Amino acid sequence: MNYILQIQKLLIKRDMLSSPSDRIALLKQAINLADAHNDVEWGFDLRLFLILDEKDTPHCDESFPAFTWILDTFDKHPDTFDESDFLWEYKWMIGSARRNCSISLNQVEAITEDYKMRLERNGFSLRPYYTVKAHLAMFLNNLDEARKYIDLRNQQIKDDMANCRACELDDDVELELRLGNFDKALAVGNDMLTKKITCGHMPFSAYCGCVKYFRQAGNMEKAYEYFLKAEEDLNNLENDTSLIAEVGELVRFLTDYDKDKAWTFFEQYVHWNVNSDNYFDFLFSLSVLPLLKGETVRTLDVKPSLAWYRTDNIYNLQEIYDYYSDRAKDLAEKFDKRNGNSFFSEQFLEVVKQL
Repeated sequence: MNYILQIQKLLIKRDMLSSPSDRIALLKQAINLADAHNDVEWGFDLRLFLILDEKDTPHCDESFPAFTWILDTFDKHPDTFDESDFLWEYKWMIGSARRNCSISLNQVEAITEDYKMRLERNGFSLRPYYTVKAHLAMFLNNLDEARKYIDLRNQQIKDDMANCRACELDDDVELELRLGNFDKALAVGNDMLTKKITCGHMPFSAYCGCVKYFRQAGNMEKAYEYFLKAEEDLNNLENDTSLIAEVGELVRFLTDYDKDKAWTFFEQYVHWNVNSDNYFDFLFSLSVLPLLKGETVRTLDVKPSLAWYRTDNIYNLQEIYDYYSDRAKDLAEKFDKRNGNSFFSEQFLEVVKQL
């Protein structure tokens, strides 16, 4: 039983750390111990812990194989585990699959239907299932379909598997903003935007959405109002690198509003994008193109983990622009091929033609 004591010691160390990457490294050690001793119960719980910690990073490298193991182990030992223990995490896995352009839409839809089946057989409402369907519709820019699924979501009861009210309101706000219904978006999301109700990422993510769509509409005053709110919240989310796409939107806004500050943000957060999921990588790469265009050489204080890092800190900005432009263009083409439309390439071309 000595290995259990070793696992417990690793968990105690994990609880003392704030960096998700450091916590994941300890969990992987613990998982290896559990697997070496064929302890499926510890292996099950430790993998759930790993998924929880990796949720606060911009990638899903460890969680996919961990969750596949959980599903396979449950299906082999249904009397040993409670299926409801991992249905919450299943939503995150579906989101990660959607963001990975190498996973086909058919696969995403099959995973989603498997999730639906497991919800139903455990007596849960389909509210989270329709939420997942709405997310995919917005991802594909099928906004009428997204509205349909949000309406279906609202017809279902709220239970322990439903997203919190703040997260649901974030979906509502995003849909209205994308449809150009700005007043309605602010009215619908008022309780979340004014922090009467909050969640881990909310209202930060919603503030960044407001920054994006008000900027696109040319209302820089309103965009700045929400930038200030987002900036204040970001100070409390410094360990959550999963927010790299939202931070990219702040960089994009600052490029037009306060370019010196945009460079400060870029230097501080650009390393968050290293090894990020395809969708996050696309959004961030697209967001920084306007900042990188127009200058030639600049001294930057950035992390060595970046592919374009230089030890002398002096950078040819055209080279960095080309790096992110190539990434955005390549990912746009891959997503469009996967999705069967041109939505991602349209976003890329819209940015590039304005530079």
